Amino acid sequence: MQPEGIEAREYQRAIAKSALTANTLVVLPTGLGKTIVAMLVASGRLSAFPKGKILILAPTRPLVLQHAEFFKDHFPDREAKSVVLTGETSAPLREVAFDESTLVFATPEVIRNDVSADRYNLGNVSLIVFDEAHRCVRSYAYSEVAQAYKSQANNPLILGLTASPSAKKSRVDEICEKLAITNVETRTEADEDVTPYVKEVALNYERLGLPEKYKEVSKTLRASLDERIAKLRSMHQLPANVKISKRILLDLGEKLHSSLRRGGGGALFGAVQLQAQAMSLNHAIDLLETQGSQSADRFLSKLERASTRSARGLARDPRVIEAQKLSASLAEIPHPKQKRLRELISKDLLSNPDSKVIVFTQFRDSVETIVEDLSLIDAVRPVRFVGQASRSSEDLGLSQSEQMQILEDFREGKHNVLVTTSIGEEGLHVPDVDHVIFYEAVPSEIRMIQRRGRTGRTRAGKTTVLMTEGTIDEAYYWTSLRKEERMHRYLATVKNRGPRPKRKSTLLDYA
Repeated sequence: MQPEGIEAREYQRAIAKSALTANTLVVLPTGLGKTIVAMLVASGRLSAFPKGKILILAPTRPLVLQHAEFFKDHFPDREAKSVVLTGETSAPLREVAFDESTLVFATPEVIRNDVSADRYNLGNVSLIVFDEAHRCVRSYAYSEVAQAYKSQANNPLILGLTASPSAKKSRVDEICEKLAITNVETRTEADEDVTPYVKEVALNYERLGLPEKYKEVSKTLRASLDERIAKLRSMHQLPANVKISKRILLDLGEKLHSSLRRGGGGALFGAVQLQAQAMSLNHAIDLLETQGSQSADRFLSKLERASTRSARGLARDPRVIEAQKLSASLAEIPHPKQKRLRELISKDLLSNPDSKVIVFTQFRDSVETIVEDLSLIDAVRPVRFVGQASRSSEDLGLSQSEQMQILEDFREGKHNVLVTTSIGEEGLHVPDVDHVIFYEAVPSEIRMIQRRGRTGRTRAGKTTVLMTEGTIDEAYYWTSLRKEERMHRYLATVKNRGPRPKRKSTLLDYA
C-alpha cells in the first residue's frame, strides 16, 4: 500500500521490503524519510497479521506526538485505531487504550513500566519500531522493552531507526544484540538511489582567533590545573609522560570513587578532591575559550557557593581568584564567536528575510547569552529551546507543551532563530531550515550528523561550525570527523549480518 498523500521513494520501498524479512537496523541520514520506511513496514505487517498491533516507540513525548500525527495523516489503513501513551495518561486508561488500539505510539518508559506491572503484554504486537535506535544501549528503557518483546511476541519483528548508530564497533554490536538485529540497511547521501533526493548542504568550518586578554586568563587557570595534575602524578594516580585530557580525568574519577566504595581511604580522599578540582578548572578553561568570559565568570563565581569541599577549596586558590577578576573585566571584549554569529545571521536575513536558522550550543548557560545578544539585532526573532529540567531558579526548563508551541511558532515564522542544546538534535521535524550553526565543535559523530541533518531537507541549506583556534574546539572537530568516517566503514561491513528468515513475499504489496 502507498502512504496517503506521499509518494514513497524507491530506496524507502527497497529498505522496507528488506525490513519485512528480518529484524532490521535502518541507518538513514536525517531528513530522508525513516518514518515513511516505518509506515511501509507497519502496513506490510498489518496485511500479514490483520489482528496484530504495531508499536512505535520514541524517546520523547514531542517526538511520539509527531509520529502519531504523521501516521494519522498518511497511514494507508484509515480504519486502524491509534493511541498515544505517555506518562501523562493514567495507568488504567493506558491499559484499556492499548487493548483497543492497532497503532500504539509511546515512550519506552511507559511500555516498560506497564509490561512490568502486567497491565498488558506484547504477545499480539507484530512489529515494534525503535526510533533513535542508537539509544538502545546499557540500561536505557529500549533494552528492557526489546527483551520483553522477544520473550512475549507470537509473531515478532523489530525495526530500529537511526541516522547515526555510533563509530564504536562495540556499541553498534550492542544495539544489534539487544534488538536481535540480523539485517542492516544503510544509505548515505552518496548512494545512487538516494542522490536524486538529497539537497545540497554547504559545510563550512570557521576558525576564529582568541583575543590576547582571553589567553591571559586561560594561562592563569592552566597554571592552577597543571599544579593539580602534577600532584596527582606524584601520587601515581596519573601517568607521567602523557598529555592529560578530560577523558583521562573522568576515568580517574570513576577509578577513585570505585576504590572508595571498596573501603579505600587515606590518600584517596586527597586524590578525589584534586581530580574534582582539575575537572572544574578544565571546564572553566573550555567555557572561557569556546563560549566567552561571561560563561567562565558565571561558573567561577559559583564555586564559593558550591556544596562540595573541593569546589570551595578551589575558590580560595589565589590564581582562581585572579582569573575570576580578569574574566569579569573582559565583559567589554566579546568572544569572537559572538560577533561572527551576529554577522552570519544578519547576512542570512539580509539575503532572505524569511530565512530560518538553528544555533546549537553545548551549554544551557550559553543559550541565554546567545538569545540576549541576538535580540539586539532588529530583524532577528530568537527563541530559547531547552529541556524540561530546571537547573536553578534562574534557569527554568521548558515543559513539553512549551517545547511543542515553540517549535510550532518557529515553523510558522514567529521566531526565525532557534537557539538550542542537544534537545534539538533528535528527530523533531522542523522543515525548511536554511542554516544550522554550531557554536562550537562537538566530539560525537552522532550529534554532528543529527545537528547537520536539521537543514537541507526540502531545499539547499548550509552548516557552519565556529571554532576557536588552538582550543578544545579543534580537537573535537578532528575527533568527530574520524568517528564519522569509522562509523560508515564499519556499517558497510555489517549490512548482512546473518541469514534472513524466509517469509512470504506477499507481505508488502505496493500495488
